[in-house]
Amino acid sequence: MFLLAHLAKVQGLKGEFLLHEVMDAPEKLETMGELVLAPPSLDLAEAGTPPAEARRIRVRTFRFHQDRACVSFEGIPDRTAAEPFKGWALWAPDEAVEREEGESFRHEWAGCQVYVAGALVGEVLRLDPTPMGYDMVVLRDLRPGRTGQRDVPYIKAWFQIDWAARRIDLDPPPGLLDLDRD
Repeated sequence: MFLLAHLAKVQGLKGEFLLHEVMDAPEKLETMGELVLAPPSLDLAEAGTPPAEARRIRVRTFRFHQDRACVSFEGIPDRTAAEPFKGWALWAPDEAVEREEGESFRHEWAGCQVYVAGALVGEVLRLDPTPMGYDMVVLRDLRPGRTGQRDVPYIKAWFQIDWAARRIDLDPPPGLLDLDRD
């Protein structure tokens, strides 16, 4: 699942919410179909099916209010019905989010096997954002006699990814995987 926004506060009497959006283009909410509302304590990033505490929902209206996204949902007709959902997170199933060719979700990286020159060297644990503007690929080192994790900056030229095979062929600079040797 993909986190889109948090319901910041109820706006007006018609059950609308001002959003604290995480997504780049909140106006796309109108065309996304079925979404999922979940309590803020639930992280659905790797969930295939929403848990029982979550609620499937569709957008009823969308507009901007003083430069903030404002949305209402089917089944939440007014302020009284909306109040219990204040602070909840709005998620979209992966298939509801349009991606450009070559784009992926962070959670899709986890579990991919990483090879250097045909030899298995690790498994992706996660993809972390960095303040420098690029992602860090965190690997579990699977080389003989090695333990721990290796952080590899995601430099597109170093990575050849086969999503169907869940395989990444990595061509790092010499010594990069040994910089933080355990």
